[in-house]
Amino acid sequence: MSKLLWLIPVLPLIGFLINGTKRLPKGLAGIIGCAGPIASFALSVGAFLQVHHGEVLRQHVFDWISAGKLQIPFGLMVDPLSAVMILVVTGVGSLIHIYSISYMHEDEGFSRFFAYLNLFMFSMLLLVLGDSIALMFVGWEGVGLCSYLLIGFWYKELKNADAGKKAFITNRIGDFGFLLGIFCLWQMFGTLDFQGMSRGQVDDHWAGLAALFLFIGACGKSAQIPLYVWLPDAMAGPTPVSALIHAATMVTAGVYMVARMNFVYVAAPSVMGLMVLVGAATALFAGVIAVAQNDIKKVLAYSTVSQLGFMFAGAATAQFTTGLFHVVTHAFFKALLFLGAGAVIHALHGEQDIRKMGGLGKKLPALAAVFVAGGLALAGLPGTAGFFSKDAILVAVFEKSGLPAYGVAWLMLLTTAGLTAFYTTRLILIVFMAKPGHHDEHAKDEAHAEHHDLHKPGILMMAPLAILAVLSLAGGVLLEKPLEHFVHPVWQGKPHEISEAAESHAHRVNVGASIAVFVLGAGLGFLLYGRAGGRAWVQRFVEGGGRKLHALVENKFYVDEIYEYTVIAPVKMGATILWFLVDRVIIDTLLVNGAGWAVYGVGRALRRTHTGSINIGVVSFLLGALGLLAYVAYQHKETWLKAFPF
Repeated sequence: MSKLLWLIPVLPLIGFLINGTKRLPKGLAGIIGCAGPIASFALSVGAFLQVHHGEVLRQHVFDWISAGKLQIPFGLMVDPLSAVMILVVTGVGSLIHIYSISYMHEDEGFSRFFAYLNLFMFSMLLLVLGDSIALMFVGWEGVGLCSYLLIGFWYKELKNADAGKKAFITNRIGDFGFLLGIFCLWQMFGTLDFQGMSRGQVDDHWAGLAALFLFIGACGKSAQIPLYVWLPDAMAGPTPVSALIHAATMVTAGVYMVARMNFVYVAAPSVMGLMVLVGAATALFAGVIAVAQNDIKKVLAYSTVSQLGFMFAGAATAQFTTGLFHVVTHAFFKALLFLGAGAVIHALHGEQDIRKMGGLGKKLPALAAVFVAGGLALAGLPGTAGFFSKDAILVAVFEKSGLPAYGVAWLMLLTTAGLTAFYTTRLILIVFMAKPGHHDEHAKDEAHAEHHDLHKPGILMMAPLAILAVLSLAGGVLLEKPLEHFVHPVWQGKPHEISEAAESHAHRVNVGASIAVFVLGAGLGFLLYGRAGGRAWVQRFVEGGGRKLHALVENKFYVDEIYEYTVIAPVKMGATILWFLVDRVIIDTLLVNGAGWAVYGVGRALRRTHTGSINIGVVSFLLGALGLLAYVAYQHKETWLKAFPF
């Protein structure tokens, strides 16, 4: 199997090359686009089974970088950590590819869409399988490029193109930190392959710097404060893109990187403390914003940002399995919710405003059932996948609550869990249970409000949703203990010891707290949005005394506007000044054009001395001779002064 590892990323790459260079019939393009990820999934299962028996698979593909002491081969590796990730990437990715055949069938860019998706799969698999952080960085940049291409897929609309640029530029900020982290790792270990680094001597100073810079990179890719602003705007892309890139795979790359570099982070407790605070603050902040969003994809987008905060908080406890566990379960239920939202949008012919929806539970019962399954997992209903993974994170943070950062983080995460139950309940009730058009004050057309002309999803859309629904409900109980034992050999050292009694106490406290906040959040959601009286109260609050507060939350606390005036506008102004003064005035006018004008002026002056007149020629000759004599005399002035002392 180790000799076939290269096929796992290359098979989707072949699909990209075919669909990207040839305009094929949609049926054939869809088959080619899906074949690569499905075949990669089959190979990933084979690799997983071998790793499950205690092997670590490695393959040296070719010599890549050779410069002095820097020797980096192009090598692939599958250990328990990467085995779990490639199963998630190829498994969920294959389902999303199949779903996309139906969802994108009417789009004129069908082949181009699948080419981009396949290129993304190649880049993500390279990120996960690379046996060095340098090769991981190649995949890291590759998924950033694919994100730009897919977010701006419908580039003819300016807002979509702008969203793609925003994602690309914001990620470059984080990627600069990632590069600095790589430099620190090289300084500390003298090698960049994971095996060599994990066996090397860790220096606390360099480890702290490397951990901090790498975390900055993770904040960009995985949308943490202050670099989270690109992900909600990324919803401008087609919905399958949101499911694949911005829920199940790419945005979890930062969490995977932290888990892969666990031996560095264990040696940097101060960075871990910062990470847990940033993760918890991101979770709470994004959860509050999600409460007031009316675009179905924006609700899920801010929910994704919030859940990513949970993942980082779990990893920051040094119990890295908790963060990885939530990566897996989140891939199930959030991909399901995004694809379900896509099916709703597809059914309503492009409508995304939840205030113009309602009553879809009766008209699309199968879709409502799978969407509710994903929503319950996201909200943390006891027994679902989301409950198990979030509870594991809360327990891990609670066990370290004696440290101030972790105590505050635990309270923020618990509050976020309640908010998640609330906004998920709100979303489900408005879209599927409420009277059609009830929340849209402008919906005067009763026919539109009742959604008579629904475009019902077909089998290619519903089958992936059904599979993800089963995983969202049962994935937690099936995976929690097996996953913990499977990836345990990857972690370095014993970062946190706790007695069995204390662990049992922490588990009981957090199970009770998780159930309590779920009941409180979901109950409040039913109270406000499940009854006509509650909805009327919300409407009065929004239009009356709570107008300013609602506007503040609905407009995302004006963070984008703050960035516009404090960061973007000054940078643009500085760039304009540099362009005008340096480029136009100094370079163009003074250096380039100025040199030309000087030569032209000298040439014009000299041209006047070449008129063909004998008199002018004689005068020029005499002036030149006198000038030469004067120069020679000046050079020998001391001799002249001695000969003629006057």
